[in-house]
Amino acid sequence: MLTRGLIGELIFKLYGVRFTEPGVGKYLKRWGLTFQRPDKRAVEQDPEAVRVWREETWPAIRTKAKAENGEVLFADQVGVRSDQVTGRTWGEQGKTPVVRRTGNRFSVNAMSAISTRGRMHFMVFTESFDAKVTLATLAHAVLTALAAQVQAGSKAKGDAETDQPSSRSPLT
Repeated sequence: MLTRGLIGELIFKLYGVRFTEPGVGKYLKRWGLTFQRPDKRAVEQDPEAVRVWREETWPAIRTKAKAENGEVLFADQVGVRSDQVTGRTWGEQGKTPVVRRTGNRFSVNAMSAISTRGRMHFMVFTESFDAKVTLATLAHAVLTALAAQVQAGSKAKGDAETDQPSSRSPLT
């Protein structure tokens, strides 16, 4: 990754001209460049497989879901530990910085799924991530979607006795 400092060093090596980091930044800005976080792509990514997914597989899934009034979910899981150290910090060369923390550790896992309709489903759990947890999360998402459909139907019809939206639970 290029930084203003590295670019300044390269300019000095190639042309013998030294710039400050802000000076390098001003030139880069003039040339239409901005400092950005790079996009990460898997080295193993197969461009043909990506093309097939975008042009053939995904449209077929979307069409089937629409025909069946279905909802497509994209799911992922994450685990977080209380003693997890993320990021970096400055420290004296040769001496690893130390982060003090308690020895009492805990961890929590989460599985989430977002639908093509913008609905977000998630579950937080302390068990290990396995097929049972995956099925429970998906079952929760399905029940939530069904409850929302039933509730929407009840509100659209109104309660026959009071002509008000139904206050009944959508799952009873």
